[in-house]
Amino acid sequence: MQVLKGSGWVFTCLALGLALVASALSVIETSHRCRQMYAHLQALQTAQWDMQEQRGRLLLEQSTWAAHHRVEQLARRQLGMRLPGAAELQVVRP
Repeated sequence: MQVLKGSGWVFTCLALGLALVASALSVIETSHRCRQMYAHLQALQTAQWDMQEQRGRLLLEQSTWAAHHRVEQLARRQLGMRLPGAAELQVVRP
């Protein structure tokens, strides 16, 4: 192996130094982006949890509003509906 002399040695050291600095900056930038993405992931997971809670509350509210006894009460009070008597029933056969 031949030892570099003069400007060849300086050029090689300079090139290796620049490569080292570029590599270090790349590692720093990648670490920073990783932290940013993780923070974004945590924010999205929090939003997902909040939305799941809200969906559960809305499903509970929907089941409350659509309960059979409540619909029957509203039909009687607001629409004046009632069950037909036996004389009012008509059977339709094909």
